[in-house]
Amino acid sequence: MDHDDTQGQQDSLDHAALAEHLSEPLRALLRRADDGEEDARREALPTASAIVDAFAAIGLLEFAYLAPAEGTDDGPIAWFEATEAIHDKERDSVVLAGSEVLEVFDGPITVEDPAEHEREEE
Repeated sequence: MDHDDTQGQQDSLDHAALAEHLSEPLRALLRRADDGEEDARREALPTASAIVDAFAAIGLLEFAYLAPAEGTDDGPIAWFEATEAIHDKERDSVVLAGSEVLEVFDGPITVEDPAEHEREEE
């Protein structure tokens, strides 16, 4: 029987760290956006971009690109350092950017860290 690790997880907008560090009006705006309100989504984008950009600027974020592989879902994964986030009005989204490749892992995809990461922790 498969186990769904997402069952019982707290809604990310109700996370205690958010409640402590983000204002209730901003969290209410995010909840409205999560409920599908397009106006709330557009209103939240500049703030979300500024917050994510601050995290990227001090090196707290990385992102991963999963390359498609022929005939399988387990293509190589490249980790990049995120260096900035911008509010892209044309795309109506927050875009995370970075160009420095930190690591490439050939797969397969697992929920655990790749073996290379496990050796670093020892």
